[in-house]
Amino acid sequence: METKSKTFDAVADSRKWKEAVVRETEGMTREEVLAYFDREAVRRRFQGALERAGQQETDSTSKA
Repeated sequence: METKSKTFDAVADSRKWKEAVVRETEGMTREEVLAYFDREAVRRRFQGALERAGQQETDSTSKA
């Protein structure tokens, strides 16, 4: 019988995400937190993060 090893820990990943959100929203007013989680704003932040990650990947491969 084969044993399976976890390659992804959803609980740990969720905890890291929650901790990051707490750090980012710390000190914000209720209105600012609601705006932070606005769907369009979330989409723009996510898109920006994807673009930055792609740019970093391109930069690292061009240096090699």
